[in-house]
Amino acid sequence: MDAVLKGLAFVLQPTTLLWIVVGDIVGIFIGALPGLTATMGLALLLPITIQLDSLTGIALMLGLYFGAVTGASIPAILFGIPGNPNAIATVLDGLPLARKGQAGVALGGAVIASLIGGLISTVALLVASPALARFSLLFGPAEYFALAVASLTIIASVSGTSLLKGLVMGAVGVLLSTVGIDTMTGAKRFMFGNPYLANGIGLVPVLIGMFGITQALEDAARPGGVGEMVTQRLGRLFPPLAQLRRMWRIILESSWIGTLVGILPGAGASVAVMLAYERAKQLSERPDEFGSGRLEGVIAPEVANNACIGGGLIPTLTLALPAESAAVPILAALVIHGITPGPLLFSFQPHFIYAVVFTMIVANVTTCIFQLGGIRLFVKALSVPPATLTPLIIVLSVLGAYALNGWLFDVGVAVAAGVGGFFLKRAGYPLIPLILGLVLGGMLESEFRRMMIITGGDLTVFVSRPLAALLLAVGAISLVRQLAAQRRRAAGHGQ
Repeated sequence: MDAVLKGLAFVLQPTTLLWIVVGDIVGIFIGALPGLTATMGLALLLPITIQLDSLTGIALMLGLYFGAVTGASIPAILFGIPGNPNAIATVLDGLPLARKGQAGVALGGAVIASLIGGLISTVALLVASPALARFSLLFGPAEYFALAVASLTIIASVSGTSLLKGLVMGAVGVLLSTVGIDTMTGAKRFMFGNPYLANGIGLVPVLIGMFGITQALEDAARPGGVGEMVTQRLGRLFPPLAQLRRMWRIILESSWIGTLVGILPGAGASVAVMLAYERAKQLSERPDEFGSGRLEGVIAPEVANNACIGGGLIPTLTLALPAESAAVPILAALVIHGITPGPLLFSFQPHFIYAVVFTMIVANVTTCIFQLGGIRLFVKALSVPPATLTPLIIVLSVLGAYALNGWLFDVGVAVAAGVGGFFLKRAGYPLIPLILGLVLGGMLESEFRRMMIITGGDLTVFVSRPLAALLLAVGAISLVRQLAAQRRRAAGHGQ
């Protein structure tokens, strides 16, 4: 009890609250700007945190982390640009909702969902850290490979009306992920002498191009062109409480998907949000309406991406193993301040753990307050005439791509991805499997090769290990279900 009170007393200090609020505001700003990521913001904050005491520095970083992840829903919903991979699934139903004049519900729902996901994962961090950390240790190369395969097959099978087109796009994404220097052999692959490709094709420029520029080109190509108004209505600010209550299972399962995927190093929020989106689709009473503006399609990924933060902190604090890139600066800050993450941290410095937990709770709540307070301001962007908004989106996309590394090459990648995405969408090819293939391709390849080295090329390891076999079975079942659904639709059209 003494440790709990010490942790609570620290968070309630005015200085701590001030730094959390500063982190929130800066984080929301970073999340709302395409191209700026939570990892980038945390890395930039690291020198500042060195000047602060350890707990205050971590409080500032956690405020920014939650602010950036939640803030990414703003451009995703209003402009269809997921500023970072956390918001990749929010675009699918967020933008259609905004265009229906329900931007307020979409933004308000996203903020409430983020709050719920963040709080549930905070509870998981406090209550189940040791058990969840042990669960993460069950994942070896075979399980990671199986997880990547399952994620790709699930997303490829549900992202469009054609299973084949989804699989083709997923394969193209994996192929693109092989560009660059092979980290195991040092061989140059598909670089064509271009040194900018040494580290591969950048995910964020592709993301900005395929959602921001592609969307702008689609707007310009619509009948009426950029002269057609999108919407000027805010609509109601919050989803009806009864509607949220009906989504209790989607919210709960999305929280656990986000938390569990969050603790797996390398999996990342982009996997969690797509798995949560797919699960919400399965649980919805109207799955066929997903992609056209279903609130569940916004709630599920936003719950999952914030739940990933708490999940990601579990291995960071218990095993000193950062699950994703954003946790690396936090781990670095801990080490710089002389705090050694690991199982003993819970035994010897419990007040620190409770201070982190209370900070996460406060950061979640204050992020929710600030973002809700700004919704009316954010939605004013929709009143900008499309003839101005569409070029503005392209300019923001270009600036966002350039801001990553200061390379014109990244701008070229974003423009090429935008133009390519435009024609692919017109041909009926879904973009999400390609993005996820690019995200997961590295893990897919490296874990497979690692497993083959360990087993001497024995492929039966993927069925002899129960967890790996279960994950592969889930992917296979998803493919079979989608194939059966396609046949039913084809039979229906034939009658």
